[in-house]
This record gives sequence, C-alpha cells and structure tokens, in this order.
Amino acid sequence: MKFRSKHHCPETLSFKARLAVTALIPATLFLIFLSLYFISIFLIPLYERLYRGAAVIETPYIIFALIGALPIFALGIVAVIVAASTGRKFNPEKGSRLFKFQHLMFAAAIKTLLYLVPTAIITTTLLLLARGYWPCGKLYISDSFRQLYWVNDDRACFKPDHYINDNWPCKIVNGKDVCIQVDGR
Repeated sequence: MKFRSKHHCPETLSFKARLAVTALIPATLFLIFLSLYFISIFLIPLYERLYRGAAVIETPYIIFALIGALPIFALGIVAVIVAASTGRKFNPEKGSRLFKFQHLMFAAAIKTLLYLVPTAIITTTLLLLARGYWPCGKLYISDSFRQLYWVNDDRACFKPDHYINDNWPCKIVNGKDVCIQVDGR
C-alpha cells in the first residue's frame, strides 16, 4: 500500500507555479553569488591577515558553513531551471544523469558540512595558535555571534568603547579615539 500525502504535489506544474519557479532562478543565482561574495570578503582576507601577521584577526567561523551550502545551491539552480523549462516538478528518474547529479550534490553538501568545514575550522584555529595568536573575549561585539577576534599582542586586547569602519575596535584615551585597524594593513 502506497502512502499518499494529503498535500500531493502534481506531476505537472500550473502556469502560476511555473512562473513562481522561474522567479526562483535569479533568487538562487543571487544566493550563489552572495555566498561566494561572503567567502571572498571574510575567509580569504582571514588567511591574508594571518600570513602578514596582523595584530588582530577577525575569525567569522559561521561563514565556513557557506562552503557546504554551495553544492545545494548548485542543485537548486539546476532544479529550478529544469522545472521552469519542462513544467514538471524536479524528480529525476533513478539512474538518469540528473538523478546522479542530485545524489552527487547532496553527498557533496553532507560530506562538506561533516568533514571539510570542521577540518577547515580546526586547521584555522591551530594555525592561529601556532602563529602565536589567542582569542580575545574583550573585543567581542555583544550582539554578534559570527566572529571571534584573535590577537598576538597584549595591547590589542582591550574592552572597546565603540567600533568604527568595519568593526575596528576603538578606545577613548585622553579624549582621543585610539583604534586598531582590524583589516591587518
């Protein structure tokens, strides 16, 4: 006996559903480009700062998870293009190229999230420790869950009065702002 959901999705899509799926194509492409953008502005500079020996390194550990999302986004763009062009829901037959691609992308996402992302986080943390950095809880922004500051100089670890530019910590000393340039330049 087959189980049938009361919310059965029809095999073919109505015109409105097809239009909605077509609208998902730019949205999915936007997610892919946004993820690549975040990886390029948060992760790549982290390793550049580590290489240069910056006094403060901001480590956005949450951004590592975007690496695992990329295979799902790739599958998503293929699925919405197939659904929009054929007018049928994306449900590839077992053994077809699309089924193999779907299986490959799901497997890549799961393996990336289970193996690659934790390995990258652990390796980054060990690299920071090996280069003489330690986490500075004083620089932590209270409403931000995505970043941790690592320092290699005792003077760089302080409780900021405020932040400027792109989360550069500042302290008022003798009526003047003293700020640490967190971008490592």
